[in-house]
Amino acid sequence: MEISPTSFLSTTNRPLTLLHSPSSSSSTKITVLFPSKSFGRDQYNYQYNLQLEANLLWEHKTASYRYSSFRGRFTEEDEDEEEEECSFDEAVELFNRKEYYKCHDVLEAIWNKSQEPARTLVHGILQCAVGFYHLFNQNHKGAMMELGEGLCKLRKMNFETGPFHQFEEEISAVLDFIHQTQLELAACTKEFCLTMDQSERSYQLLGGYAAGQPIYRVDKKEDNLTYIFFFPEGSYDTIENFSRCIELPILKASEDHLVEFQSKN
Repeated sequence: MEISPTSFLSTTNRPLTLLHSPSSSSSTKITVLFPSKSFGRDQYNYQYNLQLEANLLWEHKTASYRYSSFRGRFTEEDEDEEEEECSFDEAVELFNRKEYYKCHDVLEAIWNKSQEPARTLVHGILQCAVGFYHLFNQNHKGAMMELGEGLCKLRKMNFETGPFHQFEEEISAVLDFIHQTQLELAACTKEFCLTMDQSERSYQLLGGYAAGQPIYRVDKKEDNLTYIFFFPEGSYDTIENFSRCIELPILKASEDHLVEFQSKN
């Protein structure tokens, strides 16, 4: 993979989404979009930050997709029988239990039969579930991609209050945390540390995004809340005294919240 920057922004600006062409089964150019500091909920004047070249094979007959294995690959499947049994409350429960694989399947069934704008909202939450599945299975690049796309869809809903707004804010914070820790990990090796100065060389160091390395862990702290901990290889800190962490998002919405949102739009 080759990373080539265009106009670099501050690293405090986090990636929102990766644009791709799912109808293409050939090599696809992925563009990471970063918001400017003046980004508002009613505008989408994204600035290009860097472009990622990746070979992604998209088997695309319908917009529907699901995992075919725990490696995170997707295939189409006919799940008409399962769709009748799925509820949003079930999806929320699965998400909050960190059963992201099962949560994806339930949300997909709901998404297939939803109407806009709830359809886009459900799709955004679905992509966040996929993102966390990738994150805790050491596919960090995939996690950033899915969380970024999910966040973009959530922001399009223009929430200002309520559980979906809170979820959006928590996803945004986690995405920023992953981005910053990935940059930190790429900058330092056993031999040297390089200042991530937004140069082309800095972003090239991201390389494989520490694929296959278990650098993120989930555990509870003294406050009994669940956190994502950044544990790079060689770290000797314990959960109790390790400060590089962020609270794991939970979804506090219910079926009633989803119905209410749809009825108002």
